[in-house]
Amino acid sequence: MFQKLRSDLLIRLGGIKALLVNAEGFAGNGRTGNGIIAKGRNLIESLSEAEVICVAYSNSTSQEISSVAEALGIELHQNVSDPHKFYSYIKDEYSLQDGDIALIFRDCNDIKVAKMVNMPVASSGAPLEVKSEAYYACYHDGPCSVSELAELIITAKTYPGGWSE
Repeated sequence: MFQKLRSDLLIRLGGIKALLVNAEGFAGNGRTGNGIIAKGRNLIESLSEAEVICVAYSNSTSQEISSVAEALGIELHQNVSDPHKFYSYIKDEYSLQDGDIALIFRDCNDIKVAKMVNMPVASSGAPLEVKSEAYYACYHDGPCSVSELAELIITAKTYPGGWSE
């Protein structure tokens, strides 16, 4: 049964123009089956239709991460050693403000950026120290966390007053 989204989430998510994702969670979580990827790809396409960009980054080069990002249809930047510099680059590249951005993060290295964005979201596998800096904690990890947040953003944009059954 659907429930009304919290009004604070509607406000924060309704204005999102970019979803930034730490893609390290795409590797080795064992939850990248075709059904999960297909659902995620559909949600990323829906975000794009709602004029929300989705960009992922990782601090390494990994074929597994690259494959998942490609299957989801997410732009991926690899070998990102400084998330804060990358965040500044993305803001400049897409003419974004801090209030336009949601971030799915999972590492302590991401906390500085998480404190700047409108919607800091921790993946479910993130350590407690990271989750304590998040406004929202996903119920899922990896590509499933991207799908979860994408679905919330789409819902907030589609139903700005919420919905209930």
